[in-house]
Amino acid sequence: MKEDSANEKTLKQFADLMIEKIRQVEDDWKKPWFSPGSGGGLPQNIEGRAYSGINSFMLYLLSEEKGYSYPLYMTFMQAKQAGASVLRGEKSFPVVFWNFSVKDKNGHKISIEDYRQLSDEDKKEYKVTPYMKPYNVFNVSQTNYSEVQPEKWEKLKEKFKAPDLKDEKGMYAMPLIDALIRENSWICPIYQKESDSAYYRRGEGCHIIVPMKGQFDTGESFYSTLLHEMAHSTGEKGHLEREKGEVFGDSKYAKEELIAELTSATCGKSLGISTCIREENAMYLKSWLASLSEDPKFIYNILADVAKASGMIQEKVNAMESNLTNDEKFLLAASQGNEEKLKELKEAGYNPSMQVMERLRNNQNSIDGHHSVNMIYGIDLADIAAEKPVDSQQERNKSAEQTINI
Repeated sequence: MKEDSANEKTLKQFADLMIEKIRQVEDDWKKPWFSPGSGGGLPQNIEGRAYSGINSFMLYLLSEEKGYSYPLYMTFMQAKQAGASVLRGEKSFPVVFWNFSVKDKNGHKISIEDYRQLSDEDKKEYKVTPYMKPYNVFNVSQTNYSEVQPEKWEKLKEKFKAPDLKDEKGMYAMPLIDALIRENSWICPIYQKESDSAYYRRGEGCHIIVPMKGQFDTGESFYSTLLHEMAHSTGEKGHLEREKGEVFGDSKYAKEELIAELTSATCGKSLGISTCIREENAMYLKSWLASLSEDPKFIYNILADVAKASGMIQEKVNAMESNLTNDEKFLLAASQGNEEKLKELKEAGYNPSMQVMERLRNNQNSIDGHHSVNMIYGIDLADIAAEKPVDSQQERNKSAEQTINI
């Protein structure tokens, strides 16, 4: 009974937080789910392990509401083990983890690990019951962790650096998603066409249609729209197999749209962009609020699907790193100040072209990025003038040789 009470309290906290966010969006449906400019990366603990399931979205939401700079959390015990302490007056927030109770007909318990080692025949003697267990966590800013562990704190902050890149036309760029489209690596074809709308075509021959990037006001709008349609496609048969409505406006259709909205928001946040509610989905806000108010468990059911869909998208997108061109790898590493990856590229013989360096100079605002390129390649981006860019070391050497020959 005590566990049930704790679980109900946790779900109510989740629902209350979600209700407040939807009310904010209802007041201004152009308001993003998560604020821009606060970096990317998944919510994680101070040991570097990312939170999964419904915890990921809720910790994003909590960080947004409280104005925390980083979605970095810890339990009271983790803080203590790190030599840190929770600041006076700070309140915790619950995260949930699933575990399993395994008993035979006589009430004898075994661990889920031992159960998994049993034969199929022996497993029939046991009943497996999943249960939810809440744990309380604190954001890093609610502790003195940064003071007592300054070096670890600086390394942890690196995990939340989002790339800040623009393409050749000056629009926001996401090389990993660009590679996903280019390599046709999503679960269904993605077609970019001169179109007035984006949509996912269900059933046999399913595919995604999205307007050309240049048709959008911003690059961020292009990617958030694409992520929304990708979220819908995860529910197809053979994948996550969600039950979807058939008619725009019915309850199942509305639920699917909420799942797509929150999946797009979660994936976008992890990649460093903010997404806004689709204009046509603003009509659902009141029904979503009503469902949350009537039954707090509604948010758990929704976020369970969001977690599966966003996990599927993030896994596919992150797997595209090996398909990036060397230019894309260089630009990503430079934008994040990732000296380790820049060294790997240099040791592999890669040297950025004049065009790549000019692109980096035009859209790279990171001091760390400037410093890293200077450290590894000996190129000072401040010396690259728009009218006469300094080229890579390789091309500078070539130019010098030609001058000598003349």
